[in-house]
Amino acid sequence: MNSERIISTTEAGSLDDEVLWGQFKSGNELAFSVLYKRHVNRLFNYGMHNCRDRELVKDCLQELFTRLWSKRETLGVAGSVNYYLFKSFRRLLISRLIANRKFALPFHDNPDSMFEFIPSIEDTMIAGEAKKQQLEQLKVSFNALTKRQREAIFLKFFNELSYHEVSSIMELNVDSVYNLISKALTVLKKKLKDTGFILILLQAFQV
Repeated sequence: MNSERIISTTEAGSLDDEVLWGQFKSGNELAFSVLYKRHVNRLFNYGMHNCRDRELVKDCLQELFTRLWSKRETLGVAGSVNYYLFKSFRRLLISRLIANRKFALPFHDNPDSMFEFIPSIEDTMIAGEAKKQQLEQLKVSFNALTKRQREAIFLKFFNELSYHEVSSIMELNVDSVYNLISKALTVLKKKLKDTGFILILLQAFQV
């Protein structure tokens, strides 16, 4: 498919990110809108997991997408669009936190003191009783993980990023990410006993 072709509202939602990105770079506002709606909630949840400052996270998201639109003609994507957005958003959020001198130490001197794992508000509101119990059990189990392990799990499994992409976003080497996730899954298996149940709970927590 030629990414330069003008897309219709009907087909826009079914196109993959790379095609939409090509349209967006050509100035297509519809493609930009679809990309925004497709990714903004996950980015927001990631930001809230990191600093819990709703207004700051919203400001950073607005700044990120404003920058993307203003610089669209010169943008390149090394890897997936999903990865590019997470990496760009994390870098922007950290810079704003440091500039505000709020949570600067947890990010750089004590990374494990950041990243509290919480379900999305929407997930909690719509969950049935059984799912609420699953969410609570997973949340309790995640308390046994370090904050770095939680962040790695969130990026890898909830946002479908590769190990290499997670390592780049977290500014760690790939072996460290493998180690974080392996140890995290070992802890979860021990806490939850049933490997299949872990996967069900991960899906229940997906945002």
